[in-house]
Amino acid sequence: MIRKDLAFIAAKTSRKVLRLMGKGATTLPGKLALKTDPTVIRRTAAGKNIITITGTNGKTTTSHMISDMLNTLGYDVVNNISGANLATGLATTLICGKDEIKKAKGESKGTVYVLETDEAAFAKTAKDLAPKVCVVTNLFRDQLDRYGELTHTRDMIKKGTGSTDAVLVLNADDSLVASIGQGREEKAFFYGMNKDSMKENNIRYPVKKSVIPASPDAVYCPECKVRYEYEARSFGHLGDFRCPSCGVRSPKDHISVRYDLSRSPSSDDYGITIRNEETGRDIDMTLKIPGAHNIYNTCAAVSAVTAFLKCVEKDITEDEIFEKAVKSQDNVEAAFGRMEKIEIGNKKICILLVKNPVGLESSLDLVARSEDAGGLMMLLSSNFADGKDISWIWDVDIEAKAEDLPKNVAVSGQRYEDMRLRLAYAGMDVKEAGDMDNASAILKGLLDSCGDGECLYVLPNYTSMLALRAMLVKEYDLKDFWK
Repeated sequence: MIRKDLAFIAAKTSRKVLRLMGKGATTLPGKLALKTDPTVIRRTAAGKNIITITGTNGKTTTSHMISDMLNTLGYDVVNNISGANLATGLATTLICGKDEIKKAKGESKGTVYVLETDEAAFAKTAKDLAPKVCVVTNLFRDQLDRYGELTHTRDMIKKGTGSTDAVLVLNADDSLVASIGQGREEKAFFYGMNKDSMKENNIRYPVKKSVIPASPDAVYCPECKVRYEYEARSFGHLGDFRCPSCGVRSPKDHISVRYDLSRSPSSDDYGITIRNEETGRDIDMTLKIPGAHNIYNTCAAVSAVTAFLKCVEKDITEDEIFEKAVKSQDNVEAAFGRMEKIEIGNKKICILLVKNPVGLESSLDLVARSEDAGGLMMLLSSNFADGKDISWIWDVDIEAKAEDLPKNVAVSGQRYEDMRLRLAYAGMDVKEAGDMDNASAILKGLLDSCGDGECLYVLPNYTSMLALRAMLVKEYDLKDFWK
């Protein structure tokens, strides 16, 4: 008990000092606490309502959505909003999070900790966190120098989920994620795209391909090593899959989304229908954060909140819980760097984090479909947090989208020359290029050349996003990401 008390003192004191210095203090307090008491996560998490979110893409957006939804439903919410999702960041949030608790309006129903968790860290922290709900968004090739192959990442997450009694909210359209539910069907809660609407969209709007096809990340059955057959796909390897050898196929959804690509999901009033497949209840809603990938994030968030409410609110029906979860989406806002739109006079800057082939593919597709796109800036760095290997940019079919992207294009980041070369091969003319020291000036020049009402879309990877946003905080008096 003394070690725990000392760990709390170390974390809270260091956080106060760092905040006085204008720092985010998202990881160092937790690092000091874990050095003092290695069991501090388990001790601090005991008895708390915890939801964890892990996976390759969509963790931050989905956790942000869940936080906003639960807050709307009357819960106080603590989360690691900064995206500090390793053990040190989780410890910081558990110890210091109540200092910045998101208070519910009116009487609180209690406190919920919504924790984004790194895939590799999840296996080590899941047992100590003992969450009520675990969300797994998807698994795409990302940072091979750190995570290794996707099956290894899946095995790490499966190990983590196996150490808890949590309800598993799993993406039914991702073969690797869906396999995590095998043997734990009684705890699995699947979500995904409505299969009929997926097939309909594939027929009416076939994917446009060019010279370099997108990399297929997980199209082989991990048990049989046989290529899956697909009735339909949404993007990447996500879709209605079936192994012709062992017969394993995408599981039936508990909650699904019907969508229509006759309109662009990048529009601000794009409509979807969310369906509770258990009861047959359909609810129409507007996609609060634009982008086709955010249809999945929205479905994941609604599924997670539904699963959580079923755990803690016993006096209402299944349909009432589902309706509450969907309607709580009304107050959802974008997380920093994830479709975050910043008003700059009569123009906008929109930041979309990209860190792997499928992320860049979907973000470029969004920009190509956006009616307000006045410019495009791409930033590429290769620090440890990004992954040193940047060869993944050659796995993206930029050629298929080049003619629909803005002609006003610039590149920056440590590896700006690599990105400029990639765009040149796609037939795109880069107007300006320079390293991070020049990023602010390049962005300002690009924004100046946008017309009134237009948006400059900025696509950075992780560390270049943090550096760029720090520049924007100073230049345009924005809030720091951790506030």
